[in-house]
Amino acid sequence: MDVDAAKYPGHAFCIIGKREFMVIDSEYVEGVIKDRIGWVLDGTDASFFGPERALLAYGQRMEVVTETPARIPAGRKRECYGNCVKALILERTQDELFYAEGYATERGGLWPPIQHGWLVDRQGRVIDPTWDDAADYYGVVFKTRFVLDMLEKADMEPGILSTPVLMRRNFGSPTLFQATLEPRFHKDSNPFVASGEAA
Repeated sequence: MDVDAAKYPGHAFCIIGKREFMVIDSEYVEGVIKDRIGWVLDGTDASFFGPERALLAYGQRMEVVTETPARIPAGRKRECYGNCVKALILERTQDELFYAEGYATERGGLWPPIQHGWLVDRQGRVIDPTWDDAADYYGVVFKTRFVLDMLEKADMEPGILSTPVLMRRNFGSPTLFQATLEPRFHKDSNPFVASGEAA
């Protein structure tokens, strides 16, 4: 496949096997993901605090680990939340892996960003047992105890931000949401309090 590089100024290209990929700047991708989240919010009441506002307030871009550790089982496609919870439960120590949700994009710049769940190691690097071709991740990392508690409240149905009713009932305000985040990966400040919005 030949790509006309002149159509994409400022982008680099690489060939992996027989496929040619456009290498897109991660900051650009982060902007696209934030724009997508903003598009979902467009027209909603500004006082509503749901998954999208939580991601815009607390989300961050995450680095991908180069090789998935052998102890992390490969999961079934399209079952990212369940695959991650299973790996989290199977992990012997609860301080090695952490559960994250947000948006991810496919390697090569194919759009749109997709709502997704993945794992994060102690260094904050993404370990994805589900999606081999994902390249850019933007989301939040939750406390392990919280993830397991929500799994129980949801009758063992995985997914946190992907389940808005669960969020509204259990952590639907900026203050409650901030308490669910793994502190080693998130700032202690509440952006809603700092900006004058009610917590």
